[in-house]
Amino acid sequence: MRRQSRTELGRRVELVSMDRHHEDISVGLYVRDGERGPVATVHSYSGRPGVHERLEFIARALSELGGLERLDDPLELRFACGGWHATAAKRLFLEACKHDPATPLEQRPLEAPDARTEQQIVVEPLGDGAYEVHARGMSDGEASRAPAIAKGMAKLAQLEADEGERPVVRFACGQSHDPLVGLLLGRAQNLRAVMREEEMKASRGVLAAPSAQE
Repeated sequence: MRRQSRTELGRRVELVSMDRHHEDISVGLYVRDGERGPVATVHSYSGRPGVHERLEFIARALSELGGLERLDDPLELRFACGGWHATAAKRLFLEACKHDPATPLEQRPLEAPDARTEQQIVVEPLGDGAYEVHARGMSDGEASRAPAIAKGMAKLAQLEADEGERPVVRFACGQSHDPLVGLLLGRAQNLRAVMREEEMKASRGVLAAPSAQE
């Protein structure tokens, strides 16, 4: 695997300091400006056997789980809208690295049972990058979980949000991102756990990769 310079990689936007699925190597997501918009690269400084295959799997997971387009280089990707959704990209990268390579990579649906109630949460694409969140199957007098789920999705990916009886979240680019929304829907139901996980990561700090990965 050819070692890219830091200039070629661009800036690092996220780091998994210990990849539990491949010998605890550190893996980073980098982004640089390309001719058709920002280009993301999955990279590791590790020279251990099998690293390139592991990076290719993570890149494929970014595409399958989040809808990113793969480029000629198998480790490079971009958002189809031509923009860069920084917070959503970080979240997607962490999910891709967590994914068990032994299980299939499947796009998440735009509906899911609520973890706290018997409601079914449905996300409806409205066009222009907007999605309305509904709740079905509420019992008499039960409050809808849709506003809370929409708020969680907006927080996880820094989406624009319209709260109220018809909670709507939207991407600033005005383009659809259905696979990414499906992934966010699942994580938004357990927002507190996600926030705790991020706080623990921040308290531990992150490891600089190169010297430790040779």
